[in-house]
Amino acid sequence: MRRTLTAMAGASLTQAASLAIGGILASRLLGPHDRGLMVLGATSGSIASLVAALGTSHALRARLPTLKDESSRQRLLASYTWLTVAAVVLSGTLAAVACRVCGLTIDQGLAEPSFLLAVLLVTSGQIALVQFPDTWYAAGRFRTGSTWAAAVAAGGTVGLVLAALLLDRTAWALLAGQAVGMMTLAVAQALHLRSSRLLVFAKPNRWETVRLLRSGIQSLSLTIGLALALRADRYILGGAAGADVVGVYSTAATLSEAPRVVPAALGQITYRKVTLGCETAEVDRTAFYAFLASLATGLPVAVAGWFLITPVFGSAFADAKPLLLVLLLGELLFAPFAVASRGLLGGGWVGCAGLVGASGTVAALLLYSVTAPIWGAAGAAWSSALLYGGLSVASMTVLRSRLIWQRRQAPLPDAPASSDHGLQRVPN
Repeated sequence: MRRTLTAMAGASLTQAASLAIGGILASRLLGPHDRGLMVLGATSGSIASLVAALGTSHALRARLPTLKDESSRQRLLASYTWLTVAAVVLSGTLAAVACRVCGLTIDQGLAEPSFLLAVLLVTSGQIALVQFPDTWYAAGRFRTGSTWAAAVAAGGTVGLVLAALLLDRTAWALLAGQAVGMMTLAVAQALHLRSSRLLVFAKPNRWETVRLLRSGIQSLSLTIGLALALRADRYILGGAAGADVVGVYSTAATLSEAPRVVPAALGQITYRKVTLGCETAEVDRTAFYAFLASLATGLPVAVAGWFLITPVFGSAFADAKPLLLVLLLGELLFAPFAVASRGLLGGGWVGCAGLVGASGTVAALLLYSVTAPIWGAAGAAWSSALLYGGLSVASMTVLRSRLIWQRRQAPLPDAPASSDHGLQRVPN
């Protein structure tokens, strides 16, 4: 487990570093306004990809490890493959519609044809980050999945840089370059999945398709709830204060997400451990390690960010410094949720996970709708910290109660016969 965790943490660190470098470069090249447009476009793509996938990646992870014969596995993977293809088409449409609506309420630049095309492309790349890694994880190949996820993110950063050099330093050009880079690595990953018999283009099985959709939709409340909890602040802040403020806020948010690396890796391993059966104490210990790892990462980010944000990005981004400190506090509070939410899905408690996610959605919309219009970016940042802490408390409480209940429901082994009476003891 330790070697797997080290490899996953290294790959996750590479992925986070690639995303952070891409965000830093975009902020440096674009300025607050266009950076805000780019963030809103990428956010629309990421949320649309989650909606279009309908939670089928979680359904695959719950079902594939239980199948022993190869023919059943291939039928399941064929259905999943075609659902992923359908998700590519649906997600791009949803993202374009979302940007079109935001163009009417936040900034007209979001509805420009060139920008919408870039959003369509980047959303296809986001599907690879949603569906493909979980395919590897479902097969128990955690290091391979995390390595490919890091490669796709790095490809996006390379594409962004090339677009800035070869095309133009505008939001749509950088977003399109990032999309092409991600899609190039996504295609390479698809070929590797196919050679590993994990991406199957055979005729899909109707029953397996229905089962994947039914199970996946149940988990959608958690995934969509999490996406809204982590991203709704951008939309509401954009509507209340404009794209410029979103650009400054997102710069702080990008830097603050560095402490998620190890908690995310621990969450993936917890997913499988709970699926196979584990104790409450082990989950508590893992959540504590996630908290410590987040703290160890967050402290140097806070110091570096405080002294370097203005020299690196310019005085227009000076307000990102105090925002970074608040958002890092939120990441510290968020660490246990990264473990517990995956544990709920791994245990098959999709309804409980969905309830936590739906509650997070409602809380996010209420908090941001009140605080962002009144206190601007500072209000959104403090709301994020409060929301992240609430999600961790709720998910850990629910997961612990489910594990305790599962333990009590497990049949007790028969006790040895009594030496005095030769009778078998009946469990209470």
